[in-house]
Amino acid sequence: MSMFSRRPARAATSGYSVIDDELMISGDICTKGTIRVDGRVEGAVHRADTLIIGAGGTVVGNIEAREVVIGGTLHGNLTVSERVEVQATATVRGDIRAEAVQLLEGGAVHGHIAIGPMDASVTPMPLERRLALTPSLGAQPIAAR
Repeated sequence: MSMFSRRPARAATSGYSVIDDELMISGDICTKGTIRVDGRVEGAVHRADTLIIGAGGTVVGNIEAREVVIGGTLHGNLTVSERVEVQATATVRGDIRAEAVQLLEGGAVHGHIAIGPMDASVTPMPLERRLALTPSLGAQPIAAR
């Protein structure tokens, strides 16, 4: 048996794209890969396997993805089949619907959050049940006050 035996070809990766801090894109984005936004993207709907919004990045428009990490600003709704991470530097102005959501202290969400399996029977929450989550950086536990 040869040390350099032929292996089956691997499937091509879906790709990794970066929109740097000097770039602004107007239009919808659609990729089966990962996209990182450090600049600005404006459109109606953006679709990706994984979408990362860097701390200085801004996305305007709705997002449909498997996983989303937000460090910058999002103005739009999220429909995520797996996980959303809202980092401490993030601001989300829109609704989040995902199987799992991680909101780090300092991150802000102004909209609905619906957490659970993606099911067509899930309907948006009524307006009177809206919740805006904005953790305070200087908050102290009640016992310490």
